[in-house]
Amino acid sequence: MIVGVTGAAGYIGSRICHELRGSHTIVPIDNFHKGTIRTIGDVEVINADIRDKKAMEIFQDTDCIIHLAAVSGVEACNTDRDFSYDVNVNGTRIIAEICRDNSIPLIFASSFGVMGDPVYFPIDENHPRNPLHDYGKTKYEGEKILTEAALDHFPCYLFIKSNVYGVHIVGGTPVFKSSVINRYVNAAKTNNPLIVYNPGTQARNFLHVKDAARAYILAVPKIIKAKLCAEPFCIASSEALSIRNLAEKVRMIAEEYNYDPPIHTAENPRTETLVEDFSVNTAKAQTILGFTPHYTVEKAVREMLEENIL
Repeated sequence: MIVGVTGAAGYIGSRICHELRGSHTIVPIDNFHKGTIRTIGDVEVINADIRDKKAMEIFQDTDCIIHLAAVSGVEACNTDRDFSYDVNVNGTRIIAEICRDNSIPLIFASSFGVMGDPVYFPIDENHPRNPLHDYGKTKYEGEKILTEAALDHFPCYLFIKSNVYGVHIVGGTPVFKSSVINRYVNAAKTNNPLIVYNPGTQARNFLHVKDAARAYILAVPKIIKAKLCAEPFCIASSEALSIRNLAEKVRMIAEEYNYDPPIHTAENPRTETLVEDFSVNTAKAQTILGFTPHYTVEKAVREMLEENIL
């Protein structure tokens, strides 16, 4: 199969391409706004922008597209609202047009930011959408664009992913982002404090980057035979930890490696609604995609401390 990947130089995209290239032909594109990986094995990442429809015609002969390119995260979208809307919404609209015009299956990276304040747990695909910040709003707009475009034209999976963390290596280069778990491990290695924002009981669901990538890889052969419509999937782990419990877990593991990081509390810089549960129902992804996470937070933290790759 020929698989197109947008955001191929980025955190998750580079991992997907790294794993796909042995069994599929990949067409990886990125505009390198944030992505840093230029080559994946013997494949060069193509410099192209998803907002350029002419450039996106490079995908017209692909068997499937994995669409990850986006301005990602609450802070990044707040910093430049117009730019993030242009990329996340208008760029996704162009990808949708390419898929509709050529009947190409699409796997789209959404986010739990589309949900807003959770109204029940565990969260599932049917949870109401009520995004509270620009990032969630742009991802919700993407979901709506694709739901309308896909119907009777192409199969589309909407991957609603939880907080991705961890590190992976492509061509000898560590690839990671500044997630809370990654920051805690990095701080622990230098015995710097693990900062817990008050009240500390706020929960998150954590998904390792390799597990996130594997979900997309599992979906590629499935979506080829899927219905001509958009189907949402919750892609998450079974670990919904409070930030304080997370810091205590990292400190406990770090102590086994002769580190001694303290835990400090600080005022929360974000004005968000805090929940003490963030459990997610992933039964649909397990049943249809065969997806179950391989990583726990403990396994990932030990790996990062032992291999010193962060």
